[in-house]
Amino acid sequence: MKFKKLRFMGIIMAAAISMAGCARTTSVDTTLSNEAEVSGPTETPEATEISKATAATEVTEATEAGRLVAGFVIEENDTKDTQKKKMYPYVVRTESTVWYLAADDIELMGEEAFFAGLEEVLGMIDQDYADARKALEEYISEEVQPVVIYTDFCNKAEISATAGAYCHPVSHFIKVFGDWKQAEYALLHEYVHYLTFKYTKEKPDSNFASEGIAEYISMLVCENRMCKKSNFGAPEEYLEKLKNTDFWDVEEDAIKLKDVYLYNGLVYANGTYIGQEYQNIELSIVKRTDEMQQYMHANDCSYIEAGCMTAYLVETYGLDTVMDNLDKNLMTMSEMVYGKEFSEVYKDFVIWINDIYGRT
Repeated sequence: MKFKKLRFMGIIMAAAISMAGCARTTSVDTTLSNEAEVSGPTETPEATEISKATAATEVTEATEAGRLVAGFVIEENDTKDTQKKKMYPYVVRTESTVWYLAADDIELMGEEAFFAGLEEVLGMIDQDYADARKALEEYISEEVQPVVIYTDFCNKAEISATAGAYCHPVSHFIKVFGDWKQAEYALLHEYVHYLTFKYTKEKPDSNFASEGIAEYISMLVCENRMCKKSNFGAPEEYLEKLKNTDFWDVEEDAIKLKDVYLYNGLVYANGTYIGQEYQNIELSIVKRTDEMQQYMHANDCSYIEAGCMTAYLVETYGLDTVMDNLDKNLMTMSEMVYGKEFSEVYKDFVIWINDIYGRT
């Protein structure tokens, strides 16, 4: 999704961030399901795309292949696909990624700003992605290949209207939308999708399982240098309010990511959003009601609730249980897996998060 402004209770951050960029694992749009891994955007007619890409390529000709960005070489795209080469004239390879850099994005941002943002991301991404692989290493039985990432800061892909980034559940590429700050915010979350879509034994078969594990690993297990660098996507005016609270790391001059995240989960769990709109894990904007809060449905959870609730499940039942049941829809199979209906598990989660983070 595109960034929303964060809300605060006094000077403390409340839960208004819905996580950027979460792929649907079920009910994927046909257009997206049919998108080839190496294709360019498909939202406009081919002739128009080629024309735009040609114009943008002329702008980027001054960017010499061979230059170094964060120690990585910018290469010319040597594909035989003429259309793709015009759309993505440059490629960057790191240990964990293969980036395709869109000509239109370089034109949109300007060469200096585009490559400055890329340099910042490349300086952190391999470390963050290695952390995610480490967190899931017991559940991955084969060598993980570098993930393909496309820039789409012009927001050509249809899903950019509701997502800040996207990992295709079939072709397994990632697209980043908006700008580099939004990319920093979303990239580790999307990489966990990549790992669970492609490499873990059990594949997520529901929005809650998919988004819950992606949130948990990226926000509560890993350091997530990129998201911390973006300060959780918070607007600058709110960051100033946080600097005099326990949510601010003075030494790093950044938010305490896990503390802020858990506090957001606490706010949701305690019903603060009753009567207010929020984005659920189906990427729908809905209004939280008393009945929803009392009898929580998995798909009515926010991204942060799904992540914090997954943390509760891991602590209570173990990571093996969570990973072994990624392929089960907890709304219909929660009693079989956890011995009680999902709404009852949610109530236990509310008690848990108040116990560990309810002290103010």
